[in-house]
Amino acid sequence: MSLAKNTLVIYIVKHRLHYGYLRIFCFSECSSYIFTFRLMDGKIKVITPYLIGEFMPNNFEINFVQIDNLRIETICDAYFKWKDLNTYVKQNSTRGINMPDVISEPMACYCLGFLWNRGSVVGDATDPNSERKIEFKATSKFDGDLSSFGPNTVFDDLYFLRFNLEDDQLYIYDLKINSVDFGKYPANATESIEDQKRQGRRPHVSLYKLFVEPQQLKPIIRFDIRRIRILEDNR
Repeated sequence: MSLAKNTLVIYIVKHRLHYGYLRIFCFSECSSYIFTFRLMDGKIKVITPYLIGEFMPNNFEINFVQIDNLRIETICDAYFKWKDLNTYVKQNSTRGINMPDVISEPMACYCLGFLWNRGSVVGDATDPNSERKIEFKATSKFDGDLSSFGPNTVFDDLYFLRFNLEDDQLYIYDLKINSVDFGKYPANATESIEDQKRQGRRPHVSLYKLFVEPQQLKPIIRFDIRRIRILEDNR
């Protein structure tokens, strides 16, 4: 079979029917996708595809993704795959694997009802009610963290995501601070976070030590990853 030039070939590797939706797992030479289809008005319609990886074709951009019940199952499954790999790496190396953003961010969006930012929009997520731009920082070290911030990072609110790997639970903290006020906090003994950002550097700070510990913050959400359900909602 001959194909036209610049044709994007997608290979279907798995499919399943779930709650009336047909989910197709497929990949191309560029990336991997999960497409969700549903029969509507006698026609098959595509629900927003879920992209695995960073590549998107030039003429195909998704700015916001809603994390529904179908997607959170895939995300939680990916968490346990990451956890198994991280355990193996730590047994054979001095360092583990950082929690991937493609797991922590959509999981938090599901818990908080936010839209996951996947296009060129600012922030990791968007609050659909207020259009606030949300920044997430996650750690798989429950008793400590070292979070970095890019020089151009801008947000309306900052959320801290603490993963308890022993209990497979996610603790979400709303730090209630924007990027301007956050920049006033110290990055070290002589420089503020904003000082380092102006130099084009990435400040590294512990959100646990800056906010959670001194303010004795309690999580607004506690999420059971294994059972895929919210255990506590203190908003």
